[in-house]
Amino acid sequence: MTEEYTAEEDRIWRASQPQKMIVVKVIIKSDKGNVLLAKPNYKKNWQLPGGGVENGESPEDAIIRETKEELSLTIFKDDLTIKGTIYKADEEMLFLLYESSKLVAEDVELIVQENEITDFKFTETTAVSDLLSPYYADFWKKNYTE
Repeated sequence: MTEEYTAEEDRIWRASQPQKMIVVKVIIKSDKGNVLLAKPNYKKNWQLPGGGVENGESPEDAIIRETKEELSLTIFKDDLTIKGTIYKADEEMLFLLYESSKLVAEDVELIVQENEITDFKFTETTAVSDLLSPYYADFWKKNYTE
């Protein structure tokens, strides 16, 4: 028979568990079938839009917030589907990758967050993996080009 933890026992147990950063990314496709990528000013590779999940924030809310902040693009929870995960052990980071079911017109007016994003572009699906960081590229090749 198991006993239920008290609130204090639960707090102690949770504090003893590894802490990982959760990062969310979203695949946004255009009306022409291309994929929206953003170029952060602090990385050499292009990235899928997204970022870190803040305390008390759901992953979907983080994607909505990050996409709005980075590119002034509004997306909605009902349009998001989880497509996979990536665990980057060396940095204790768990990436949740979502896809938006809504297509975006390539001539949409996007405004980049100047202190973080230098540019954006729509890229053919087959060329995306060449532009992403290796851990994203492996995911992309496995799920979108094979």
